[in-house]
Amino acid sequence: MLYCTPSACRCVATFLLALVLAVAAQAQGGRRTDILLYQRPILPLFVGIEGGYGQWTNEASFTVTDSKLPCALFTNGEGAGPVGGVKGMLYFNRWFFFSPRIRYETRSGTFLTPLPDEPVRDEANAIVQLSQEAQVDATMATFTFDPLVGIEIARTGLYLCGGPSASLLLDGSYDYTERIKSPSRFTYVATGTTEQGLVDGASFQQYQQFAFDLRGGAGFILRIGKFGLNPEVFYSFPLTSALASPDKLKQTGIVGTFSILYNLGE
Repeated sequence: MLYCTPSACRCVATFLLALVLAVAAQAQGGRRTDILLYQRPILPLFVGIEGGYGQWTNEASFTVTDSKLPCALFTNGEGAGPVGGVKGMLYFNRWFFFSPRIRYETRSGTFLTPLPDEPVRDEANAIVQLSQEAQVDATMATFTFDPLVGIEIARTGLYLCGGPSASLLLDGSYDYTERIKSPSRFTYVATGTTEQGLVDGASFQQYQQFAFDLRGGAGFILRIGKFGLNPEVFYSFPLTSALASPDKLKQTGIVGTFSILYNLGE
């Protein structure tokens, strides 16, 4: 006669119960994987290249000198230039993502200011007022890192993004030119024209070596298979340079870009 200990009986009963439940589930069309936990879905991870163009407003108060003599005082200017770099969009869920960008930005600027009128004699030996203007053409470029975050709106492809931006000045130089506005018949002796360059390729000292900005914008990503076409526009506001002395350059800009991305995720 066989004898079953209480613990052994419990093990046998548990096994038989599990077997009965499995057979019943199979008979009802159940699957073995029904009792398994579902894996976390694979989310999009876009990487690619971007290019575009930026329009900048330059604010600075500085004086250009020629042979240590002051020539002109400049306050504000406008500038523009191409931008390009690489970009990523890492989704944490279906609507929230992290988007780092590394970009080369051309931030050239043109500053204009009138010069005091000068009395000169014309060909009839009459005294006339010579009207002139001065122009500074500054050539600047930055290496910029933008660690932005974004929110996609209702999985439509339309999103908002924003965050800080850190820029390193790669180069900065300027040319200084004076131009006769009137009378138009007057020319400079050195050039024989109404324009003369007095400073060429001088170092532009009004830009901080490191600058931090705040950026925000909107974009749209059109998914075509594993690829994404991504136009975007953002606004850049200076943070650290806005707190600097008046002679330091402060740049506010609007930049539009277009990216071609590839999805390494889902």
